Amino acid sequence: MKKLKVYANVDLQKLEIKAANKGKSGIYCFTCLTNGKKYVGSSVNLGRRFSQYFNANNLRRQSYMAICRSLLKYGYSGFSLEILEYCDSSELLTREQYYFDLLNPEYNILKNAYSSLGHSHSEETRAKISASTLGRIFSEEHKTKISAAMKSIALGRNKNHNSISNLTLGRRKMIKISVLDLETNISTVYNYIGAAAKALNIHHSIISAYFSRNQIKPYKKRYVFGASPQKYKKTFSKISSLWLRIATLTLLKK
Repeated sequence: MKKLKVYANVDLQKLEIKAANKGKSGIYCFTCLTNGKKYVGSSVNLGRRFSQYFNANNLRRQSYMAICRSLLKYGYSGFSLEILEYCDSSELLTREQYYFDLLNPEYNILKNAYSSLGHSHSEETRAKISASTLGRIFSEEHKTKISAAMKSIALGRNKNHNSISNLTLGRRKMIKISVLDLETNISTVYNYIGAAAKALNIHHSIISAYFSRNQIKPYKKRYVFGASPQKYKKTFSKISSLWLRIATLTLLKK
């Protein structure tokens, strides 16, 4: 198999990797030099995707992914990076599936490029959703269902918010909360507000204010804060799906 470009030492070639792939759409493959395991991914902007990989804090936030855990464990110098091919964003799904079948990458939990939809939405998956929904027009019935679901979610979340907003600031800081990242569709539980604020690199007062205002709109159009994650698990799942769909359509209009 012919590869377009091979970076033998990711750690020493970070700047070159980001610069050479800025704004390019294509398929890439990380290979662990210690165990030979591979990870195949795709992106509409490889340079930006690699910048995310080269951020250790981002790796820790996404440590649910095997490739992120391994990059943290072995270090960037423990990996090589291959650009398998550049392609149009509309071909990402097809070409990524081709390399899944060819290489059988061990770090990819899902070996079907389509099966990741609705699982954990990374940058790559969001690009695929955008491509698949391009030009799609929702019927009035579908719009009505979305509207009704959003109202139901709002009512459920208001009850949740009220129980928090009535607490004193001191007690509010110590509440166990759940943070839903709409970009990845991952909900993370933190033992107290301060821990969540530190992970997101924001002041804890921002999260407290979110609850005080009974806010429903995602913070920075990305994060949804809530309490009692088990109780509101279904609600979080609904709102993440709807907001992701809305965000996708908004991006397509730009």
